[in-house]
Amino acid sequence: MDKKSMTSYLIAIKKKVALQKQELIIPKKELVFQNKEKKNRANELIIANKELAFQNKERNKRASELIIAKKELVFQNKEKKNRANELIIANKELAFQNEEKEKRADELIIANKELAFQNEEKEKRADELIIANKELAFQNKEKEKRADELIIANKELAFQNKEKEKRANELIIANKELAFQNEEKEKRANELIIANKELIFQFEEKKKRANKLIIANRELSDYKYALDQSAIITITDEKGIITHINDNFCKISKYSAEELIGKDHQIINSGYHPKEFIKGLWTSISNGKIWRGEFKNRAKDGSKYWVNTTIVPFLNEKGKQFQYLAILTDITEQKQLQIQEEKLIEDIVRRNKNLEQFSYIISHNLRSPVANILGLIALLQEENIPTETIDYINNSINLSANKLDEVIKDLNDILQVKNNITEIKELVSFKNLTSDIYVSIDTLIKKENATINWDFFEAPEMKTIKSYLHSIFYNLITNSLKFRQRHVPLLIEIKSQFINNKIILLFKDNGMGIDLKKQNTNIFGLYKRFHADYAEGKGVGLYMVKTQVETIGGTINIKSEVNEGTEFRIEFPI
Repeated sequence: MDKKSMTSYLIAIKKKVALQKQELIIPKKELVFQNKEKKNRANELIIANKELAFQNKERNKRASELIIAKKELVFQNKEKKNRANELIIANKELAFQNEEKEKRADELIIANKELAFQNEEKEKRADELIIANKELAFQNKEKEKRADELIIANKELAFQNKEKEKRANELIIANKELAFQNEEKEKRANELIIANKELIFQFEEKKKRANKLIIANRELSDYKYALDQSAIITITDEKGIITHINDNFCKISKYSAEELIGKDHQIINSGYHPKEFIKGLWTSISNGKIWRGEFKNRAKDGSKYWVNTTIVPFLNEKGKQFQYLAILTDITEQKQLQIQEEKLIEDIVRRNKNLEQFSYIISHNLRSPVANILGLIALLQEENIPTETIDYINNSINLSANKLDEVIKDLNDILQVKNNITEIKELVSFKNLTSDIYVSIDTLIKKENATINWDFFEAPEMKTIKSYLHSIFYNLITNSLKFRQRHVPLLIEIKSQFINNKIILLFKDNGMGIDLKKQNTNIFGLYKRFHADYAEGKGVGLYMVKTQVETIGGTINIKSEVNEGTEFRIEFPI
């Protein structure tokens, strides 16, 4: 190699060495910095060791306190074992934390050795310094974490001490509670003894009740059998819906059980009883009272039958009705006999009244003209009677005979009404009947300036003896025309109604009216006149009306006030 090339090679080496020296300056500075940091870390480790020593002392104190607490807890009650176990676990956790701290201390020692080794190695390996620095940074973070963990551990110790105090207090309370519970157990044991005795007594009572119930059930079964054999039975719920019937009920109503169960008693309602009667029945049984009475019912084939009824309400544990038992007895035959007896009594009473009327007629209306005729005949037997006197006597005899003939004719008409009821019944239209009468007395209606209004919408017709009904209408209408008020336009209103299986006829006018307080017993009497000085009449019309109404099976009533008018109400049962 020549000098020139050798020179350039040396120069290159020098430059390289100079560069290496410069590169070594930086690692040396870094090593100086690291040494200072190591000293700082060593000081921190000394402080940490002191802190660990202090903590160990504190732990020793806490350990002795825990031993005392354990002895106290064992002494207080066996129940404190659970709390002692919790303290043991806490001690184990502290011991575990101490071990972890010792491990961290050992790790720090190892780290220091590693740092020393690394310092020696850094002189040779500059690149490894970067890795060592990173490791130191990581270790610093770990130290901070350990410091934080120590703070947390102290807080946990403080918290555990408080918890120990709480547990001690809880143990005292628990002991008191156990003592109280023991006393309660003794009480419960005594109560159980008493309860067992009561149960034994109740069991014996139940046996007695069971035997009584068996006997009662047998008796009830016998009663039910007897009732089913002798009476008609039906049971309904609180709303009146049929839930049970016996065979006798089916026989008398001619309905099957399937047709009746689930229905109410409206299915056998004959319409005979008014709404007030049914309302009174429900009021009684709804108040828990037993109701007794008679019912007229309608069977499936339309026939009517009477039952003597007893309805018994059954109450639940709340005192409310939940069903009704009805016990019925067939009294149709007795009722028919009773009705026949009542009709016979009414007929006898009516006949007695008629006999009284006939007796009165014979004693007054017949005797008077007869006595007058006999007296006049006696005068004719005298001698030397003037001609004028004879003519007067003859005229008087003629008038008395005519009067006697009128009375006999009236009696004959009355007897014909009462005895001649063989006339065939037919369907009579009220509207047509009234129209015929209106036409026949049209002149009289116009003369009296009267208005007649009629309304037969509810009940347009009925089956009866037409001639009798015609006579009833005619007499009532002409009576209103006769006894009108002269200063008031006459209004006659005729109306029909259908209520409770009855056809009702109403005849109302605004005529003179009658003083019922004075004349009530004489209204339908024979030869009773109430306005003799006002209009002509014999006092037979109203008597004939009542007789004809009753002959065809009806009843008649009157409402009247003087100068207010009169209303006649005629009822015919269907």
